[in-house]
Amino acid sequence: MISDAGGLLDPRSMVLNYTLTATGTAPVCPDDGHVFGSVQVLLNGQLLDNIQNAMKVTNIESTLGSSKSYYSTAGSFQGMELLNNDLQSVALTTTALTNTTTPAFASVVNNVSSISARYTRAAAAFSNNQSGSQRSIPVGAMTGFGRCKTYIPIAILGEVSLVLQTGSAADVMFQYSATQDASYSLSNLSLEYDIVVPDARYAGLLQKVAGEDAGMTIPYESTIVATGGVISSSASALQESSIITSRATNHLLRASVVQIPQAVISSLSYPSQSAFSHAGVFSAQFRVGSLTFPQIAAQGDASLFNMSLAAYGSPTQENGSVTNRCLWAQSTNPSTAGTAASYEDAVGTSGSARFAYADRCIPSYGFATCKGGVEPLDVDGISLAGASGSQLITTLVSAPAAAYIPYVSMVALRFIRAASGTASVVGA
Repeated sequence: MISDAGGLLDPRSMVLNYTLTATGTAPVCPDDGHVFGSVQVLLNGQLLDNIQNAMKVTNIESTLGSSKSYYSTAGSFQGMELLNNDLQSVALTTTALTNTTTPAFASVVNNVSSISARYTRAAAAFSNNQSGSQRSIPVGAMTGFGRCKTYIPIAILGEVSLVLQTGSAADVMFQYSATQDASYSLSNLSLEYDIVVPDARYAGLLQKVAGEDAGMTIPYESTIVATGGVISSSASALQESSIITSRATNHLLRASVVQIPQAVISSLSYPSQSAFSHAGVFSAQFRVGSLTFPQIAAQGDASLFNMSLAAYGSPTQENGSVTNRCLWAQSTNPSTAGTAASYEDAVGTSGSARFAYADRCIPSYGFATCKGGVEPLDVDGISLAGASGSQLITTLVSAPAAAYIPYVSMVALRFIRAASGTASVVGA
């Protein structure tokens, strides 16, 4: 819980620290992101954000919203490790892939041993007798409230609370082995944040504005994740699948869809919070009422990727993303625990295991009016509530080699409002 008598909270400074200790008879490591399946943020008891499948949300936002440079550097402290060959500190063993003699980015199987060594590390004096390894997760990677660029006058609005629920070992951990006995524990949880102490005159102005009828309004991003029905296998022919999700918002900013093999939705043998399979996708399109986005469905991996990148800026953004052509096209075969295999890769062949478990296919669309380098609007997005009975229809044309469960992330604006001496949260 965060409270202060007169200061302003900087949401972008908020980080959650914890030490994770893993156990298992075979190499074991935590999935990318964090360990919290459910994340709630409350303002003076009112719900600001309520994210289920929060680990998937973190990996969706980090993959397209950040860069390989971020992932390989700052991300290594913030829960991003599976793809990062720069962190290899243990010599490759005979269990490493024979077709990957040189460590390469996104060669997950070759990275597991080093990650496991860090999180199964015994207590020692240099770590203050703490076992395992520490992560420091930016709250902005967990919830859009933590990405809010406006200081929050918590002395006026009330305290901010975080309610976190950890996932099971099968949800959180990845064990590249036929032996499946991994577990984990957390210790030394702490929340760090910056409080800005304003000039007394400015603090008085904020208090005055909050007491007026017009008041003050602070926008922030809120995320809802909905699960669709099973997309059945159809490896020999393309099939069309429609995923219907709902959110009664007037300010939908972007939507993303990811797919996880049905057989390993919660399994130690598959990193189901970050390995988003290509699943034979050929085209994707989003429909709101009678409108389709894009007007003509994006077809092919390159077109799908640029459409998705535009949801986080523009296809010409210099930072790029964490994913690439090979990771986007990767569909790991999870049925061979301890033996890396793929249903398909960038060449379109099966069996190739170089990028197994590094799947990063995230078809997305940005509904904001102002994108790219244009000065963004404080309030943007399209209305689902007014145009389609609150429904978003995601249509995929694909030839999946197995059955998949789709997850649709819908990011929309909500608003913190202080007026007439009361604080409220507006929007769905």
